[in-house]
Amino acid sequence: MLLEYMLNVVYNGIKYVIYNNPCVRIIRWCFHPMTVSVFAISTGFVVIYIPFRALNNRRHKRLLRKKIKEKLNQVCKNKKKLEQDLISANQNNLCVQLYVSELLQKLQDGSFTCLEVLRAYQAKALEITNEYNCITEFILEAEEWAKELDVEAARSGKKGPLHGLPFSVKDNVGLIGYDSTVGISQFINQPAIEDAAMVIALKKLGAIPFCKTNIPQTNMSFGCSNPIWGLTKNPWDKERTPGGSTGGEACLIAAGGSPLGIGTDIGGSVRLPAAFCGIYSIKPTTFRFSAKGVKKVTIPNVGITPVPGIMARDSHTVTTVTKLLLENNHLQTCGDPDLLPIPWNELAFIGKKKLRIGYYEDDGFFPTTPGIRRAIQIAKNRLEASGHELVPFVPPRVDYVLNSFISILTADQSRYLLQALSNDDIDPVLKPTLFLLSIPSAMKRLLQPLLSSFSTRLIPTYLGLGGNRIRQSHQLWKEISKKNLYKEEFLSYWRTLELDLCIGPCFACPAPRSKDVAKLSPALSYTSLYNFLDFPVGIVPIDKETMEDQSKLNIDYNHFDLVCNLVKATTKGATGMPLAIQVIGLPYQEEMVLRGMQVLDTTIHQQLRP
Repeated sequence: MLLEYMLNVVYNGIKYVIYNNPCVRIIRWCFHPMTVSVFAISTGFVVIYIPFRALNNRRHKRLLRKKIKEKLNQVCKNKKKLEQDLISANQNNLCVQLYVSELLQKLQDGSFTCLEVLRAYQAKALEITNEYNCITEFILEAEEWAKELDVEAARSGKKGPLHGLPFSVKDNVGLIGYDSTVGISQFINQPAIEDAAMVIALKKLGAIPFCKTNIPQTNMSFGCSNPIWGLTKNPWDKERTPGGSTGGEACLIAAGGSPLGIGTDIGGSVRLPAAFCGIYSIKPTTFRFSAKGVKKVTIPNVGITPVPGIMARDSHTVTTVTKLLLENNHLQTCGDPDLLPIPWNELAFIGKKKLRIGYYEDDGFFPTTPGIRRAIQIAKNRLEASGHELVPFVPPRVDYVLNSFISILTADQSRYLLQALSNDDIDPVLKPTLFLLSIPSAMKRLLQPLLSSFSTRLIPTYLGLGGNRIRQSHQLWKEISKKNLYKEEFLSYWRTLELDLCIGPCFACPAPRSKDVAKLSPALSYTSLYNFLDFPVGIVPIDKETMEDQSKLNIDYNHFDLVCNLVKATTKGATGMPLAIQVIGLPYQEEMVLRGMQVLDTTIHQQLRP
C-alpha cells in the first residue's frame, strides 16, 4: 500500500508539472509543441530527481552514522574488557619508564616476560587515550601473541632481536581482521585480509602490534580529527594539534604509551607529528621501506608516492629498527619482494669523517618564527663545536615546488577523494580544502589578484588544489618532466656545495592550535619539498619554545600576509612546545641521515642515549 501511494504521488507530481504548471502553459503559447513537451518532461524530471537525490543522500548518511555508532559501541566494549582484564593482572610500571634499548635487554635476559611488558604498555596506552583520544582500536590478539612468544622462548630459548617489544601502527596500516578507515565511514567493516609488509617484518623480529592510532579524515591534512574517531590532542597542550596525518602515533609515543610506531608520509605525515610532539622519526626514500598493505583513499598516483616511516622517543630506537628491517634485506625477504635490494650500509652509518652540512632558517617562501630560527642556530652551533662544517643553503623556488606538488597530487581533479567522501560527514579541517577544490580554474585565475593582495603565500596551494592545470595525460607528463628537472637542479646545487647532509625547519612554527590547521597549508612547504624530491629525512627535537621566543615573536615576526598573521596568532601561548628540525640526506642514504640524527642528538643532549 505504501509503495502504491508513493508511486501515485510521483505520477501526479510529474503530471502537474507537465500539464498544470502555469509556467508551462505560458511557454505553450510561445514555442513549438515539441519544444514545449521536451521542456515539460525535463522540468518534471528535475523536479522529481532533485528531491529524490537529496532523500537518497540523506538515507545513505543516516545508514553511515548508524554504522559509525555500531563500530564505536563494539570498540568501546573491547576497550572495557581490556580495562577489566588489566585490573585483575599485575602490571610492572617500570617497563614503560625504560629506554627501548634497556627494555629489549631485559626481555632478552628474561628479567621481563613479553606478557608483562605488553600489559604495562596496554595500561599506559589506555590511560593516555582516555585523556588525548589517540587510539582507535586495541588489538585483541596481542596478549595471545605475547604468550606464544613466552612459551616459545621457554621451550627453545630462541628470541628475535625485538622479542616482546610492543608497537603501535597508524590507522591505515593493515592488520588482519581490523579496519583501516582513514577516517571515512564507508571503510568501516572492511577489515584487512593481510598484514602490511612492515607489520609482517616487525612480527618476524619478535615485536607485537598492540593498537591502531588516529588520523585525519582522508589523511590529507596535518591535523588529526575525523567524524568517526574524533579529535586527537597534543600531549603538551590539549588546544594544539599533535600533527598529521600520523598524529595519533606521535601523541601516544610522546606521552609514553608506545615504544615504537609505524606511520606513513606523503607530505610530512611522520615528520610534522614528530616535530609537534617532540619525538624522533624518519621518512625514507621510496622503496627502501614497503608501503604494501597500507590503505589509500585514492588509487596510486604518479610522481608523489607515500612511504612508511618509523617513530620513537629516541634516535637510537629509530636507528635500531631501521637497521633490523634493512639488514640482510629482511623487509624484502619477509614482507615485500618488490622492494629495492639495498641492504643496510654500516660503513655509511659509523663513518668517522667530519660532515659538511648545509643549513637554512627559512626556505625563502614562508618565514619561520623566532623559536624555530633559534632551534636551527642551536643545532648549527653545536655541530660546529663538534668539528663539523656548516654551510648556508637555501632551497630554490619553493613556491613552484608547493604548487607542482599539490597539482600532481590532485591531478585527477580529486575525483577519487571526493568519491570516497560523497556521503560522509566532512571534518571541519577538510572543508576549506574541499571548497577550494570546487572552484573552477578560470574562476581561480580571476580571483588570484584579489587574493594576492591579502596573502601571496596562499597562491601556490590555492592554484594547485584540484589539479586544474593538469587535465590531460600529456599535461601530467609535462609536469613530471619539470619536476625531474627541478630535482636535477637541486642535486647540482647540493653537489656544488659538497654537502653530506642538510638541516632545516620542519614547519614555520611550533604546533599550532587545532582550530587553525585548515588555514596553514602553505607552511607545508618545509616538508612537502622532500616528498617532491624523494629525499630521506629525519626529525630531531632540539629545544622548547621559551618566553624570550614569545617576546621576539611580537617584535620580529611582522609580515603583511594573512597566513603569516595567523602563524603569529597561533604561536602566541606556545611556551613549552617542542621545537624540532629536519635532517635531510640524498636518496637511498638513510644511514647517513641516521648518523646525522645521532650526531645531533649527542651534541644537543650531551650524551648518547642508551
